Amino acid sequence: MGLKNVLTEPLKSSNPVEVLERSLEKGRLPHAMLLHGDHYPFLEEVALGLASVLLDVPISNDPEQERFERVEKHPDFFPLRPSKKARSIRAEDTRELIRQIQHSPHQGERKVAIVYEADRLGASSLSSSANIILKTLEEPPLNTTIVLISTRPYSLLDTIRSRCFNFRIPAPFEPTHDESWQRWLVDYSNFLDSLTDLKSDKEKITASIMSVYGLVARFNGILGELVAGNWKTEREKLPEDLSDEEKDATREGLSKGIRAKLLKEIEHQTRETAAPYLRGEKTGDITLKFTDSIQQLEEVIGLLNVNLKEETALEDYFLSCMRIWTR
Repeated sequence: MGLKNVLTEPLKSSNPVEVLERSLEKGRLPHAMLLHGDHYPFLEEVALGLASVLLDVPISNDPEQERFERVEKHPDFFPLRPSKKARSIRAEDTRELIRQIQHSPHQGERKVAIVYEADRLGASSLSSSANIILKTLEEPPLNTTIVLISTRPYSLLDTIRSRCFNFRIPAPFEPTHDESWQRWLVDYSNFLDSLTDLKSDKEKITASIMSVYGLVARFNGILGELVAGNWKTEREKLPEDLSDEEKDATREGLSKGIRAKLLKEIEHQTRETAAPYLRGEKTGDITLKFTDSIQQLEEVIGLLNVNLKEETALEDYFLSCMRIWTR
């Protein structure tokens, strides 16, 4: 039973699932994985699909049953979830999970643990739940696979992320519903369109450079407003006994998550701007320039993940676009 056989479209044809499928076939599946993305149901489906394959449990075709109900009832399946009231993963629950997976499998040859909403383990070094699970992630018990799932991977300790193989599961495109952001995307698209006939026109080059700094400044303002609004809502859900350091780390993780989503939307907008040219609806042999621009954006996203400042990274991206389009 392969992983693709238990997943629905578009998951079964996604690149991360292809990689996981090959790893399963070769017997080289990582012992600890972090599945992250913007669409939580997809993360759950992939995690439970992996558990289904590893535990050799067929999915249910009974319309009155959940597809993975048999998996969740399997004696070698161990879930860890946030407690309902505190909305955090308690230290005692984490210790109990680790105690359970130390034993030999009850049935078959493997055990699978899934940590739901893994960002609720805590985002600072003071989090006992996060620290409790660290060593187990590095050296899990024999024949044990641990899968963490999160829509906010940046709210996890760096040491937890580094101990897991990371797989970003693609999500259906869902635009950010903010008027200022949607206007920004329109102006960004116009900026790209203006580059198609830039060449060596000095006046147009000067105007484009001014547009770059305007777009960067507005991006930072919009990001700040979105983070502030989301943090106000998120803060009300946090456990009352959370320390200031843990609150700061959680807010930073929230900020990185929102920033990652906006950058993904910039990439989507770049492709949308390119589409009329590729279809021949607009003139210009510029396919490679759009491709190079998207590649440059992906490099900038990578730099932001290692803490390069937003304004520096975006400025570099826009100026690189200008160099690409004028060569």
